[in-house]
Amino acid sequence: MLKDTEKKCDICGSKFENSDKLDQHKESHKEKNSTGRPKVSQSSRYKVTGIAAAAAVIIVLMVYFSDTPSVPTGDIQGVECDPSEGTVFHVHAHLDMIVDSKQVTIPAGIGIKQNQCLYWLHTHDTSGVIHIESPTQSKFTLGQFIQVWDSTPGISPTFEELTHGDKNLKVFVNGTEVNDSYDAIPLSAHDEIVLVSGDVPPSIPSSYEFGGL
Repeated sequence: MLKDTEKKCDICGSKFENSDKLDQHKESHKEKNSTGRPKVSQSSRYKVTGIAAAAAVIIVLMVYFSDTPSVPTGDIQGVECDPSEGTVFHVHAHLDMIVDSKQVTIPAGIGIKQNQCLYWLHTHDTSGVIHIESPTQSKFTLGQFIQVWDSTPGISPTFEELTHGDKNLKVFVNGTEVNDSYDAIPLSAHDEIVLVSGDVPPSIPSSYEFGGL
């Protein structure tokens, strides 16, 4: 049995003559507990930091590419992109556009992906000549050309920008107004196609000098 003056450690059961010695003994238990805790190494900290940084970069890249418009590949409404120009069906049509009573320029390079391929419908310059060059005998429309136009990377302005989104364009083919939607106008050899947004000018081109084309 403990003497009246003896004290017992409730941690290890050791007996002490008085409270002061018991308190000092308990302090030694605290020191052992504090020194016995595992330490996290510097290298472990670096590994955790590196993993967190890599995860953050991956998340940023995923968000970036999900918001970035994809570059079109394959065909656009049946119009394909080939490494070289087709020769089986090779004709040309000409497009004039008049917006708010002013002649506007058709961009060069429509349907051309530099160092990659050419769509069967494309332009080489700003003359308005549409090159229709396909490996098969086919029928194409102005609507297909416009889709290629608005889908070609780097082309400015787009058809939508040029016409301010006007869907009620007036259409003239070889000087004669047609009631069909511009989307449905066929691209035939040496046709002169005029699209008008706004007031119709007093004179509409009825032909184009294609030269050797």
